[in-house]
Amino acid sequence: MKRTKKIVLINHTGGPIIKGDELAYTEGGLAHALSALTGLASDYDITILCPDFSGNKQIHAKYRGVNIICMGGSRWIRWMHAGGVSFCKEANRYIKEAAPDILIGNGMLASFLLRFAPKGPFKIGVIHHLYHASNVDSSSKYAVRVIGVLEKAALRLIKLDRIAVISPMVQDVLTKEGFCQDKIVVVGNGVNVEDYPFSVNKIPHSLIYIGRLTELKRVSSLIEPISIVRNKFPEVKLHIVGDGPKHKEVRRKIEELDLFQNVLMHGYLPEREKIELLSSCAVYVSNSIFEGFGIPLVEAMATGTVPVVSDIEGHRFVFQDDNVGYLVKSIEEMATKITDLLGNETERLRLATNGRRLVEQKWTWAKVAQRYREFVEG
Repeated sequence: MKRTKKIVLINHTGGPIIKGDELAYTEGGLAHALSALTGLASDYDITILCPDFSGNKQIHAKYRGVNIICMGGSRWIRWMHAGGVSFCKEANRYIKEAAPDILIGNGMLASFLLRFAPKGPFKIGVIHHLYHASNVDSSSKYAVRVIGVLEKAALRLIKLDRIAVISPMVQDVLTKEGFCQDKIVVVGNGVNVEDYPFSVNKIPHSLIYIGRLTELKRVSSLIEPISIVRNKFPEVKLHIVGDGPKHKEVRRKIEELDLFQNVLMHGYLPEREKIELLSSCAVYVSNSIFEGFGIPLVEAMATGTVPVVSDIEGHRFVFQDDNVGYLVKSIEEMATKITDLLGNETERLRLATNGRRLVEQKWTWAKVAQRYREFVEG
């Protein structure tokens, strides 16, 4: 009988929140890993190692055929929730005992650390974004610059058999850094369209943001457009799904503008609850200054929730120059576009339909899983 090959993926930043059979993601890299690899679970024995986000000693779970093990400690470092020394030690011990055929590092840090992993497995790095190639111009630019310097140093030391990237932009940067283009595959990101059904019926004047509350996401800046939109639509509601080190800052902004009736903070939600809430909202908003891709943006488009988001490279890549929503350059423009959409259901529905069509054509986990299969087996 043919032996089932083992894949172990190390997800060094962010872990899931697991309650019974319910799962909530704390960051997009983990959503990518788990959603993409479930498409290979029928043919491979797959395990994902994550930092223990919940503070429990260790968590074992299984999600759609993929094993999830949360171990070691973790903490917020700027905009990243990363595993600590205890996670690295426990993960390394697990890899030695499991002896996987394929070892995947999810993210730049995990990909670099594969250099110190036991010899033997075929090593693949998944790189979602590169800070040193970004044009961040904000209070975070100096921190981004420091991370970029460390990132470039890590790229010179990295030792991988193959590299998977989320976008062609990252592929171009790595090629310029001297990596062989034949070893790099663009796998993309996606959404499970069966889990995210298109919804025509929305709660009037409802908006949603999904993601971490960190510097680069600039979530507190989303509160200002709500104060403007409220002048025309007093019952407007913004749902914020996620958490992070900027939670108190966002809460203070809500209090400062007296918007407790208009902005609701939910924290992390299990996938089922998140999808239900997302499907009920008319508009998705994000004012992030840096995204490698933006999975919640694609999830919103799948459900017919029209995006009004910052005009950055990651968001432009998702839009693919299609007429699926609005890319904005200021808070005032965001408020104007939100107001226009909430007052014109015909236009909102046209953009929503275009968005769903683009997702089905371009951004599905089934397509990403197939690229991983070709990548792994090739």
